[in-house]
Amino acid sequence: MSYFRSLSAALLSAVLTFSVVTASGCGTKAVGVDECRDIERARCRAGDPCGIIEDVAACERYYRDHCLHGLATKPPSGAVVDACVQVIEKAGRCASADPEALLGECDEEVSAEYWTVKTACDVVAHPELTTECAFLTDTPPETGTGGQGGQGASESAGGETSQGGAASE
Repeated sequence: MSYFRSLSAALLSAVLTFSVVTASGCGTKAVGVDECRDIERARCRAGDPCGIIEDVAACERYYRDHCLHGLATKPPSGAVVDACVQVIEKAGRCASADPEALLGECDEEVSAEYWTVKTACDVVAHPELTTECAFLTDTPPETGTGGQGGQGASESAGGETSQGGAASE
């Protein structure tokens, strides 16, 4: 009888331990999985005429699974994601006509505002550099505002020179 009790206690202990361990490690807490998939699907398709993607179907399969991690940032509303996807799709359509096309040469306006990207393929490769997709990065690009004028080299560095030493006066 004691053998039966020992075996029962051991099995119960094993089941409880297994339950606690598996229950605590199952959730990914991923956010924006569907949004990630929509964006990456658009990038896969738009990347083909740019020469960024060689196998669109393989790219889509890869990001279907990769996006299980979700977005790195908090997902925005559906309308914002749709606007981002549309920018990528417009860039892809422009690139299908001419992969070297500058954004100003596209038949339809690709983005309302963009930073440092010059061609439609640049937008496909780096959509976060457009206003519509800026949510893809934690820190949006600088808008190009000027710095503080009128400061000398020693004033702007807090009394130090650009070589890191104290300014001599």
